[in-house]
Parts: sequence; C-alpha cells; structure tokens
Amino acid sequence: MKKILLAATILALVLGASTLAAQNTSWKGTYWGDPTGIDIHGNWKGIIIDDPTGPDAPEFRGRWISDNGVDYGKLYATLSSDGGGIYKVIKGVIYDKKGLVAGTWTGIFNLIVSEPGQAEGEWILTNDPAAIHHGFWSGTQIIPYEE
Repeated sequence: MKKILLAATILALVLGASTLAAQNTSWKGTYWGDPTGIDIHGNWKGIIIDDPTGPDAPEFRGRWISDNGVDYGKLYATLSSDGGGIYKVIKGVIYDKKGLVAGTWTGIFNLIVSEPGQAEGEWILTNDPAAIHHGFWSGTQIIPYEE
C-alpha cells in the first residue's frame, strides 16, 4: 500500500511540474526595422497555446500594429518546446490587414530566464527580394496580475 501511495505521489509531482512548465502564456512587445533599411516599428501582443495533453504542437497566435496605426495584422507560429519553459519558433508567419502573408519571423520565448519571461527574434517581409525590409522584435511575458 505504501508503494502505491509513493508511486501515486511521485506521478502527481511529475505531472504537476510538467503542467506548470507547459501552459498558455500571454506576451507583449515591440518590433523595429533594421536601421540600414526602412523605419518600421510598432507593437505586438499574443498568446502561446500549449496543451501538454493534446496531440498538437505548441503555437503562438497574436496581433501586430504599427506605431502610426496604419498597418496591422496577425501573427502565427508553430513552436517547439523543450518541456521546461523554452519555446523556439519553427515557422512564424506575419499576415497583413487583408489576411495575406506579409512576412516570416523567427525567435525564442524563454520562461526560465527571469520573471517575467523574455522573448526575442527577427522578422523579414516576403515581398522584398533585396531583404531591406527586415528587423527585430522583443517582448516580455504578461504576468496575470498585469492584464
């Protein structure tokens, strides 16, 4: 009986720890263009959706808007997770206000460096063969009491 209780307790601890590491988290941040290219900058906000009991890979869903409010759209990415709080963007897509693919993005979301978690990466517009329309993004996890 003691062995069964011990096994059940260990299983509960392991499952509880993995659930804490893999959960939905909200994020916000800024993006900006490469200074050698054009002046692009704005804000983004989104959520990492990670259901450890489901068959799907973690994903990011969000929105972006330029500082002047003229340009806006959606963000989407499939992510890989190390199971301990680090998510890497596998395939990130930027959509414009018409829902058309406008670019791609890469990067990492890191929940274990500090609280709140930190994120950073790069982006490039796909309609630019010279690749001058590119830049960087960064952000932080939104702590639940900040929302």
